[in-house]
Amino acid sequence: MTSREEGVPQPSGVPILIAKELLVETNIYWLWLLCMGSLIFLMQAGFFLLEGGQVRSRDVTNVMMKMTGHLGLGIIVFMLGGFAIKQYGWPAAALPEGWKYPWQFIQSGQHSIAFYVSLMFALVSCAIPSGCFSGRMKFSAYLLFAGLYVGVVYPVFAYILWNGPLARLGMQDYAGSLGVHAVGGIVGLMGAHYLGRRRTPSKAHDVPMMGFGALLLMFCWFGFNLGSVPSYGNITSDLPLVAINTLAAIAGGIVGSLVGTWAQDKPDPIVTPNGGLAGAVAICSGVHLVHPLYAIAIGIVAGVQIPWTARFLEKRLKLDDPCGVGPVHAIPGLLGGLAAGLWAPMIPNGFHGYTVHLSVQVIGTAVAIVYGILASVALFKVVEMVTGLRVSEDEELCGLDLSEHGMAAYPEFFSGPAVVAGPLHVLSGVRVEDVMTEVPPVAPEDSLEAVQEIMFSREVFALPVLNQDDELCGIVSMSDVTKIDRSERAHVRVAAVYTREIQSAYPDQTIHEVVERMRERHLANFPVVSRREENRLLGMVTKSDIIMAYRQVAINAAA
Repeated sequence: MTSREEGVPQPSGVPILIAKELLVETNIYWLWLLCMGSLIFLMQAGFFLLEGGQVRSRDVTNVMMKMTGHLGLGIIVFMLGGFAIKQYGWPAAALPEGWKYPWQFIQSGQHSIAFYVSLMFALVSCAIPSGCFSGRMKFSAYLLFAGLYVGVVYPVFAYILWNGPLARLGMQDYAGSLGVHAVGGIVGLMGAHYLGRRRTPSKAHDVPMMGFGALLLMFCWFGFNLGSVPSYGNITSDLPLVAINTLAAIAGGIVGSLVGTWAQDKPDPIVTPNGGLAGAVAICSGVHLVHPLYAIAIGIVAGVQIPWTARFLEKRLKLDDPCGVGPVHAIPGLLGGLAAGLWAPMIPNGFHGYTVHLSVQVIGTAVAIVYGILASVALFKVVEMVTGLRVSEDEELCGLDLSEHGMAAYPEFFSGPAVVAGPLHVLSGVRVEDVMTEVPPVAPEDSLEAVQEIMFSREVFALPVLNQDDELCGIVSMSDVTKIDRSERAHVRVAAVYTREIQSAYPDQTIHEVVERMRERHLANFPVVSRREENRLLGMVTKSDIIMAYRQVAINAAA
């Protein structure tokens, strides 16, 4: 009999092997979270493209600045206190390991990884409301909003949901249908309520840009959902189903949005990509629990409701939601929280260690609604008191790119010494009559308030002035209007401010000639008149008209 057989203790490497195995598992899990968190970071670019494509061309720089601004500010405030609120319930509860300051989590690799992933979720949640504020919110107000949202509003609910009372009840919100999207969407809609409607509602200026943003977000959603796996031990059980359900819900959302828009008119190129996002939002709560066919059904419901919800928010609630945050994030987020509970009878004994109860999901969804509304009231009251929420009418009409940042995303559409970059001889074959447009004329007796309303509604920066004989006698520009205080514009006539020295163009002139004159005189709008009757207005030619002609010539040449 050997000494082993006799039960004599022998040196063993088993504990060492177990320790090494645990270390490898930890490294793999942390590396996975870092990769998925980095993929979530890329969603900021997706949100920029998504919102930037749906707003006016004169507000795109502002969207980029909002995404960049909340990114920088959000990282700092979340590191200094937001993460401690979200993870530990600080300052109501003590910090772990005897830490004195909320940023001491950096001493622990495990807590640092949790911070990294949690931060990415917080930044995504902050990007969501931005779409409700498009075209009319002060940049300073947005930065204050972002700091308070990422530093306080989001972390408080995230703690309640994932580490606090709702978590102890057994609430399931795997990747944040409620915690990230529903609350973000509700806050956005409340912000739209406080901001009021835009002066000049507009449609998407760049559909491909918006579509690319939506597709980029769908791709990054795999980081969002797959990065929510709670431990190394759950990787093999959770990730295959999570990946398939994410795909299934996106597919269902796209199909649902096609059905929803096709039933009313034609399949909508704005709603359809957003349908995929709505499906992705709705599946986040139960992505680790449900069957893929149920995930498709959730996606279909989330997608098909978009056009009806958008109309309800606009017509009944009078909310101006430029980028569809309500129907794409708020409603699908709430739907996702409830849909996970509706699956409970299918898994009465739990699934892969998770249990779900319909009553708890209903409570959690209700808490999300109440918290989102109450937090929004306090948040926007503070922002209104400190910075004010909305830009002036003039700044809104001119566009937030110039009024808030002094730089246009597309400078060729705005006044300035340079009109078109590149060789202009390609425009020698294009005549003014081919590109000129009709604009409503005004009379010297008209008030500046009436002129301003026409400019707002038509989104033009200059209007021709006709006398009582319908002869062209001048031109009035937005700069002429804004010289007069807003309160006095109803009482000031066009005759007091309009320019009488007219620089006009003829219909048979080439665009090349007009561009050169625009450059020389630093003008962006020329009335078009007849050569025989130089006081007879035929139309207007603007810098935007010329740019479009230049692009069309370039496209035709390339083809």
